[in-house]
Amino acid sequence: MDTVSVVIPAYNVASLLPRCVESLLAQSHQPLEIIIVDDGSTDETAAVIASYERRVRQVHGLYQRHRGLGPARNAALSLASGDFIAMVDADDWVAPDFFADLLRIARERDADVVVGGFSFDVWGRTIAFPFLPRVRTMTGPEAAELSLHLSRFPSFAWNKLYRRSLFREDDPPFPSIYYEDLATTPRILLRAGTVAFHHETYYHYCLRKDSITGAFGAKNVFSFLAAIDILRHFLHESGLWAAWRSSYLALLANAGVMMAIQILLQPTRIPLRHRGLLFVRFAHRLRALARRPDAGRRLRTVRLRTAHTRGVLPRRRQAAHPSAKEFQPGVLVVPGPFGRRSGARPQPARDQAGSTGERAATQRRTPDPAPQ
Repeated sequence: MDTVSVVIPAYNVASLLPRCVESLLAQSHQPLEIIIVDDGSTDETAAVIASYERRVRQVHGLYQRHRGLGPARNAALSLASGDFIAMVDADDWVAPDFFADLLRIARERDADVVVGGFSFDVWGRTIAFPFLPRVRTMTGPEAAELSLHLSRFPSFAWNKLYRRSLFREDDPPFPSIYYEDLATTPRILLRAGTVAFHHETYYHYCLRKDSITGAFGAKNVFSFLAAIDILRHFLHESGLWAAWRSSYLALLANAGVMMAIQILLQPTRIPLRHRGLLFVRFAHRLRALARRPDAGRRLRTVRLRTAHTRGVLPRRRQAAHPSAKEFQPGVLVVPGPFGRRSGARPQPARDQAGSTGERAATQRRTPDPAPQ
């Protein structure tokens, strides 16, 4: 029986996390390996995770300083041991047959990635996304290019089931920015042999005001541009710039429309007097991103020495880790894959804030940095 490792980054979602976890525990497919990463929450999220760890054997918790959604996912992926990987946001929930049906399709169609239908749950209503491709399968490269067309095949990380072999140990997939899946999903899909589609709605994406997309501000705008820049460099360095140029330009066109609506028309945290100038800066940078990257300017992945994750896996005290001095006494450092569960779990200490310089797997470009 195939094991599914479910990756859940969690930040200040103590009231919503139980709904997510309960929907996973109700899955018709077992076994599951549920890895929840507390990304430096300042509410009771860590306590909720600890409660599930004590009561449910499938649930494993990791605790780190606040580094963002991408590094939290990378931390969980480094420990995942399942045959397949799924990603679920802590404020969302999934239907009971999500994993059972997608695993069945993966076996029947020999697929490395299976894409399921999803809905937007907002204002008490469920609105199913109607535009997924009406095909049973396509090749990985075809799906990767199609994911640049945001209105037809959004590059969300969470409505998909992936073979674990698509994620490489030497390549942390998610950068430390908002919209990290836009920069990552095409690269993962490109490695797949076959991508299968199933249009039944399983994943419920729940919109809320204080989420990354709900609390929209200037950081969202420049993170979106940074994600596109990472993708641009990937296309150039992979030799796909010419072949995918029309799809890439379609991505830029869609991005321009989306951000124009968000910046100029939607209620956001951006003061009205600043919106016009912000959109001008966005449009100027977007035009620059339509050009091929300059020769000699490459993105590189920066591995930080402080990127270790704190947690209680395995459940026994380990020898002192070289970086243990960074953390408070009594907190165990995760040295590797899951071990046996033994002994009592110490109460995790939570950091109130993390330095902005301590970001794991941050994508940078030299000598011209991505917009801040």
